[in-house]
Amino acid sequence: MDKLAVTVWNYKGGTGKTTISLILAQIAAQKGLKVLVFDLDQQHNLSDDLNLTGGAFDKIQVLTHIPDNAAEMDVDFYVVDVHPDMNETIKEALNFSDMVLIPVWADLHSVANLGAAWQYVQDAGLGFQQAALVKNFAESTQTAREIEGVMTEQGYPVAGRLPQNRNIPRNIALGRPWCANMDERQQAPFLSLYRRIWSAYREMLKGNFKDPW
Repeated sequence: MDKLAVTVWNYKGGTGKTTISLILAQIAAQKGLKVLVFDLDQQHNLSDDLNLTGGAFDKIQVLTHIPDNAAEMDVDFYVVDVHPDMNETIKEALNFSDMVLIPVWADLHSVANLGAAWQYVQDAGLGFQQAALVKNFAESTQTAREIEGVMTEQGYPVAGRLPQNRNIPRNIALGRPWCANMDERQQAPFLSLYRRIWSAYREMLKGNFKDPW
């Protein structure tokens, strides 16, 4: 099986990076994959959240650094959670990863930040299509629609669009699987994101870096 390394990052804070990282790691583990999480955020919130689950996800390992032999480890899926910054730690994460997911909210700051974020990703050696937005909002306000229109006009690749779900933060706090008390319809956008990143990665392995999304 192919190995996939994904960094979840945005220069802007508060966009849902850690929650998305946790969900992706748990979905992969639920599917039987061996998962290694690199929690490079100094607050280590992801480590704390995963520790709450006890032995429910024994296929998930957590490290707070990327070791030199990381690529050779017996792992199927790597998830890298990082602090909202542009520093050597972020560069290390991007250099290790096959792709980066950039969560955004429906706000002006998210839109204004995207150009700098994408340039930083490319400066780190990833191609334009190796980064993709995760639209982490479901508002139907006029402002949200206008902002999403701007994002679409800019032509950034999109990996998924996630609705807000009150069950998820509660599940995390109680140490339950991300999908506890969620029906198939509620789970669908998150599972679609997971499938989409694998699909895009397989296109990249075929040499399709032009439009894998």
